[in-house]
Formats: sequence, structure tokens, C-alpha cells
Amino acid sequence: MVKATMPDRQKSEQDQIKYLVDEISRHRYLYYNEQPKISDAKYDSLEDELRDLDPKNPLLFKIGIDSSDIFTKREHIIPMMSQDKVTQPQEFIKWTKKRNYKTFLVQYKLDGISIELQYENGIFQYALTRGNGKIGDDVSANVTRMKGYISKLQSTFTGAVRAEVLLYHNIFKKKYNDKQNCRNAASGLVRKKNGIGSGDLNLVFYDAISISDDVIFQNEIQKLKWLKRERFPTIPTKTVKTAQEVIDLREDVMNNKRDTLDYDIDGLVIKGKTINLEDMKRTRPMFQIAFKFHAEVIETKVLDVEWSISGHNYTPVAIVESVRLMGTTVSRASLANPNLIQELKLKIGSEVFISKRGDIIPKIESVINTPTEAKDIIAPTVCEVCNTELINEGTRLYCPNELCPKRIYHRLRKWIKKLNIKYFSEKLILKPLFKKDRISAIADLYSLKISDLTTLNRVKDNLAQKALDNLFAVKEVPLAKFIGAFDIENIGEDLTQRVVDAGFDTLEKVRSSSNFQISQVDGFADLTAQYLHDGIETLYLQMRDVLNTNKITIKGVKKMGGKLEGKSFCFTGKLETMKRAEAEQMVREKGGEAKSGVVKDLTYLVTNSNEPTTKYKKAQSQETKIITETQFLEMIKQ
Repeated sequence: MVKATMPDRQKSEQDQIKYLVDEISRHRYLYYNEQPKISDAKYDSLEDELRDLDPKNPLLFKIGIDSSDIFTKREHIIPMMSQDKVTQPQEFIKWTKKRNYKTFLVQYKLDGISIELQYENGIFQYALTRGNGKIGDDVSANVTRMKGYISKLQSTFTGAVRAEVLLYHNIFKKKYNDKQNCRNAASGLVRKKNGIGSGDLNLVFYDAISISDDVIFQNEIQKLKWLKRERFPTIPTKTVKTAQEVIDLREDVMNNKRDTLDYDIDGLVIKGKTINLEDMKRTRPMFQIAFKFHAEVIETKVLDVEWSISGHNYTPVAIVESVRLMGTTVSRASLANPNLIQELKLKIGSEVFISKRGDIIPKIESVINTPTEAKDIIAPTVCEVCNTELINEGTRLYCPNELCPKRIYHRLRKWIKKLNIKYFSEKLILKPLFKKDRISAIADLYSLKISDLTTLNRVKDNLAQKALDNLFAVKEVPLAKFIGAFDIENIGEDLTQRVVDAGFDTLEKVRSSSNFQISQVDGFADLTAQYLHDGIETLYLQMRDVLNTNKITIKGVKKMGGKLEGKSFCFTGKLETMKRAEAEQMVREKGGEAKSGVVKDLTYLVTNSNEPTTKYKKAQSQETKIITETQFLEMIKQ
């Protein structure tokens, strides 16, 4: 067991207990109300040490409090307590011997924010955070905006349903990667007084408590079936017979399935079939337990900080001593933005915890120790390309100069890449043309002649002809691709496609829409809508210049109602007869929806390979139908 660090190792046992109580209390508060400063594994070691020294210490029988003064307080239907936990198979076996269950119900332990939704006669009343277990914060206004919320049930149920609020990885990476992790971001969104961002959160339900005779649950399995009948998104549940099956399942989920999920889990919850309401009221219920995974954090040391430049943004990246983490060697870790450096009080030389969750790149979670000789991290103050003074907003550091060569070149490169212009070599053609000032805007590409390319070093007539032929062969592009290729900050093709699908299907409609209208589109919030509008307004004349070349146009949007209406497709791996972008466009033209990842409501995953990739395994785990390219083409023809 890892012992907590003490200023003086010779202190008495009582001093150590007091020290542990203070540390645990402090870190509980930070976990529930601000930002964790230590890893889950480190926190667990503090509790374990206190349990060894003082098994009856009152702190071990209290739960953390997540509460804010800005919200109304309300009582839970029955107390909402914390689960006891084990981390080792032998500890779990010891627990099972006291229970003698014939059947174990096994569920994912979701790493989110616990919420209770209260209903009366089937009508939603309130949504409460855990709070102190008996009284929570009323966050109803925010919960009603979340995915999975149901205002009216089919039955006249009176009681409570309990859920975990989750921020999925794909949304986190697009909109909230300035936060330390998905849970931290979700915690902040749940408690926002204005409700901004609540629509990005998902509710996943795992429990129900009935307090009337209208709905009576005979056992836990019947309870889960009722949740599904009422259309609540429910937690995956498996039934097994033996403790060894639970241990084997944990290993499989921890080593294989976990990385295929789009949300965070940190263990399994195990319970019996029998409902025990009295046990649920205990501070630590005895008849269910959390079987946690091995820690996915590891200690290392910050050696340096580099500033990665993408377009006009400068992003800090920590260079760390190489360590093995979740099966891979890690030598770099994201710092997200300058604010995080200040919040962590990070320096070059700091000893840190880094984590890797799902397919999200490694991140620094907390600082363990910073030696006195550690050096401050100095952020750049001027753009290394145009010498413009950088703007540090805390959440981002960027060059504000719209005419910065780095920014202009990044946009040109993205246009060539998004439109998949073959033979237009960045090294031989694009970069040399830019350096010679022959191209400084996307429209300039469409005035190029063979002679412009053949004067470049190592570019012969044949390559020049192929490059221009491929450039001019793309005569029309869908609106979402057109806007996405202009390199607007935080606005890609997939996100823009949602705007198009919402009815803003021309450039002029997007430009004339209001921030509020765009913020109501799935995947958008006020800030993202602002990014889109600012980008369109700044680049509108350049967009018109491209269209005025008469070499390329925006492809009209076909009306929905095609044979694929109501179906969604995700393509992975190499396709034989077309490019992936062409297949996705074909889906949209036939009335279907093309998705970039394997999400819960996906209808088909299209792949020509049986290799167990992340997408393939996730599709299998959620029973999404997997079809080949040939089957997809047959579906299109029908």
C-alpha cells in the first residue's frame, strides 16, 4: 500500500490519522466541487491507509458533498449514498462469500456526475445532484436540456430514477478539451446557472425507486426492464453466476471493451437480484460493491514544454520522461491551454500524474511535487511567423492577424486536403507557390497555369498537368465541405453538416442565421455558434471570390425522403469502389445520415475487414449491424 507523505515520518499514529482525515476531506471537496489535484488511485490509497489505522473513523462513513450556494436545495426520495469498493480480485471474492448470491448483476461503473430525477404520477418534477446524500442541488433547468431526459412517462410512476451525467469523448475533444477530463467538464456544465452546454451531456440510467403502488419492482432485473420500457437510456448490464465470471468479465472490459466506449468507466458495479431499499439508505450499502479497474494514471517528470502551432493557435505540449501507460509508450502529454499550466502550478521539472482515457491523448492530471530548482514555463508572446503580439485568453493562445502567412498557408493546405486534390504535392507545389507569393488565397489556386508549376524546382510538365487536372476536376462541393475546408476555428465538415441538415442549406442562409438559431442545432452551443458566424463573416468575401472564379460551385442539397431516410452509416477502413467521403455523400443524398464514429444510435458500420479495430469492437458490443461495402451498394440500388 502506498503510504501518504508526511512532513515528519516519526509522528504518532494519531497525528497520521489526523493528517489523513484532513487530506481526504480536502480532496473530496476538490473532487466534487472544483478540480481534483490527485489521481483516483492516490485518493484510494489515502482512504485505505485511514481504514487500516482507524476502521471506525467517521469520515469513512461520510460521502463527499457536491453542492453550490446558487441552487435551491431539495431532499432525495431515499438517501443517495456512495458505494464501497474493492480493487483486487481476492478482495472481491472475500465480499462475495458474505453475500452468497446465486446470480450477480454486473454493470459499468460510469465515471460521471450522479443525478436523481423525481417523478409524480409519471410527470417530471425535479432533478437533484448527490449533494450530501440526503439533500441535493436542484439542477432541473439544466437536466431538462440533456440527452435522455424524459418529461412524461408512459406509466403513472411516482418515485425517483437515478442516472449518471456523461460527456462523451467525441464532444469533449471537439468542444471541451481545455478541461482536464470528461468528468471535470461535465461537472462544470451541470452546475452552470445559465444552462449553456447542458445539451452536450447525456443521461445514462441505472436505478429506480418507486414509492407508490402504481409501479412495483419485484427485483433488480424487472427494474431495468421497466427503465427500458419507459425509453430511458440504460446502463449495459450482464448476468453471471460465479465470482470468477465477474473477475474474468472485469479483465475483458478493462483490457478490451473499455477503449471502444465513447464515455469513461472506472470499474464495474456488482449487485444481487434482490432489491434492498434499507441497504440503499446506508452510507456504504453492503449488498452492492464497486469493483474498480487498475489505475490508468502513472507518475512521470516534465522535461520541457513545446508550443505546437496549428493555423493561428499555439497549444502547449509537455515533453515527459517516457513511461508505459495502458500498453503504449508515452513521452508527450497534452496541456490543453495556458490556463491549465497556471491551475496546476506546473513547471519544467515537476513530477506529475498523467492519464490516458479511451482514445483521448495523454493528459497531465495533477502535480505531485515541484522541486525548488524547477523552471517556470514561459509562453511565447509574439507570433513566430509575422511577429504580431499573441493574444492569451487563458483558454487559448493565438495570433489575431488574419493575414499571418502561417494562417493563410494552413487554410490553403486544408483546402487541398479536404477536396482530396491528388498530385498537388505540398512539398513540390503548394509550399513553393506560396513562398513565391503566387498564391495567397484559395481563389488564387483557380488562376494557376501550367507555366506557374513548371517553373518550380523538380516539377515537370506531366506532374503539373496532373495536379491542375485534378484541381479543376472538382467542379462542385457540398456546402458542409466548402465551409469546412475554409479552416474556420473549431468548425469542421461534420459539424457544418448538422447546420445544413437543420435547414441552413445555402451559404447565404448560414450567414444570415442568428447565433441563437445555430446554437439550437445538435452539437452546437453559444460559443461554437459564435465561431461559425465569426468565421463566415471574416471569410465571406474570400468564399465569394472562390465561387466567382466559375471553376467550382456549391452543390445543391437534395431534399430528404430517400431510401436511406432514418438510417445512419459509419465507414471504416479502405473502400474498394469509392472514397469514404464519396460514400458519405451518397448516404446524405439518399436521405440517410453519415457519422464519423460508432455512436449509440448508429444503424450500420460499413467495413471490408474483419480486423477487431476499435470501431469494429464497439459496433459488436452495442449490437450495431456490420455490413460490407458490397452490401452497402446493394442497399443503395434497391
